[in-house]
Amino acid sequence: MSLFAACLLTVLIECPFLALFGYRSRYDLTVTAAANVLTNLTLNLALRFLLPYTLHVVILGELSVTAAEYGIYAAAHRPSKRLLALTVAANLLSVSLGTGLMMLAAPLFRS
Repeated sequence: MSLFAACLLTVLIECPFLALFGYRSRYDLTVTAAANVLTNLTLNLALRFLLPYTLHVVILGELSVTAAEYGIYAAAHRPSKRLLALTVAANLLSVSLGTGLMMLAAPLFRS
């Protein structure tokens, strides 16, 4: 999956997810989209050029992304257990759907 597609997919999953739980103002959506673009591109560029693409590295990267996004959201809003839980859930959802889509699409790109 291209960097752009992975980033766009993440934003298209996580913004509506958080909006469902009340983070739907223009400010909320801007913070969510910006945090996701920043963390998604950082992780995917690191995996592509700097880090080995192993399960352990990907899991640690996703945990780091979740922590970074929560830090951004907590700075933009009030830190809370609910916000942390929503951040974790949004990231689990986007990783799950993204991985599923990659697995479904992989046969289309084999030669």
